[in-house]
Amino acid sequence: MATTTITKTDLPAQPTTLYYYLEPKDGGQIQTYPGTAAEKRRRHVPHPVHVKDMRSIRSEFSLDKTGFELVDHVSKEKDFLDEKEITSVYYPEVEELIKKKTGATKVHVVSHMCRRHTTADSKADADGKPDTDHVTLNNPARFVHVDQSYRGAEQILYLNMPEEEADRLTKTRWGIINVWQPFGKTVTRDPLALCDYRTVDENDFRTVVANLPPPGAGQYGNVSKNFTHKGKWEYSTNGDQSARYEVANMAYNKDQQFYYADKMTPDEAWLFKIFDSKKDGRARCTVHSSFPLEDQPEKGEARTSVEVRCFVFWEDDEQVE
Repeated sequence: MATTTITKTDLPAQPTTLYYYLEPKDGGQIQTYPGTAAEKRRRHVPHPVHVKDMRSIRSEFSLDKTGFELVDHVSKEKDFLDEKEITSVYYPEVEELIKKKTGATKVHVVSHMCRRHTTADSKADADGKPDTDHVTLNNPARFVHVDQSYRGAEQILYLNMPEEEADRLTKTRWGIINVWQPFGKTVTRDPLALCDYRTVDENDFRTVVANLPPPGAGQYGNVSKNFTHKGKWEYSTNGDQSARYEVANMAYNKDQQFYYADKMTPDEAWLFKIFDSKKDGRARCTVHSSFPLEDQPEKGEARTSVEVRCFVFWEDDEQVE
């Protein structure tokens, strides 16, 4: 895919390090276990990069052009402590926000994850634990990835919806969109970096199989809900009641252009694609990672954020193969 450069080249930028996929020949993994001590100890390849602040040209970024956009959203939910409040108040807000921004006819929230701990906190929680033990302190994901590969998007759809309904809804355009929003305070550490899809070479995708913990075992155990209608090949080595699907990690490429929004507030949110079934040249996914700001201490007050994963359907929009 040809590289496209954003028109303004003088954007302020943060020098930082992003962590990329370690190839199996160098000791990298093709199976991972999110939410475990082993995952906190997983090795990646560090690369120095500059992440540009897109605020001054935010109108040039959109879901279909770059794969992500920054939106204003004032939520009635403020502290994200009560699960029932999150599902009854925030989920409907997210559904309406996505419908308004995309013209989708149907939005189905899959799950959400709140992060309230630093990377140092979660690594300390993993210290001394066997690889298979769960770590419940959720930190910003500090490696370059897409939550599902293109095949993994279909896998997680069928793990969360009745098979007959999924069959019907995938006859027209569908996708997965995440909503990422700070809460409680302005982001002053570990912001989210998102890569302009037009600068992504899909040959740099690296497929990894994520084996989730069983339902109820922390927030990663709640990502998938329906199991009985799928064959065993969809299940994890954690057991027949644990989801397994493909994710996309990334190899480094100097042409990748990453952006962030400086000092995001709780009244702002990122919308970004994980998958889009439409193959007409529009952005189909968003490579992303949290990253440490320059001179950011490893220990300190954690960033607080919520991420909601949504299936999105355009029942009046035909597929393009």
